[in-house]
Amino acid sequence: MSSAIEKEIDTLVRIGYYESEEGVMADALRALLEKKPELRREIAISLYKNGEVSLWKASEIARMNLEEFKEILSRRVIKIKVSGTKEESDKRLQEVFAV
Repeated sequence: MSSAIEKEIDTLVRIGYYESEEGVMADALRALLEKKPELRREIAISLYKNGEVSLWKASEIARMNLEEFKEILSRRVIKIKVSGTKEESDKRLQEVFAV
């Protein structure tokens, strides 16, 4: 990370807008994913391909309905597998995004 960005992050923490650098980074990531939803979709696809989340959870992360998400996987020739419960997926997602 550039020193200018580090200085800006440190300043936001120092003046009290955030409690920690992690808070700044988490907020920045949320804003980025809102601005560029295709990145959220790519994260969901990667998590799904690596078996870290279920198909249902991946579609939720991508903020797409299940059929739309399955269509994207199909176009990319990604095999659709069925496994795990929603609770198992939620737990794995918490571990992946432990922020």
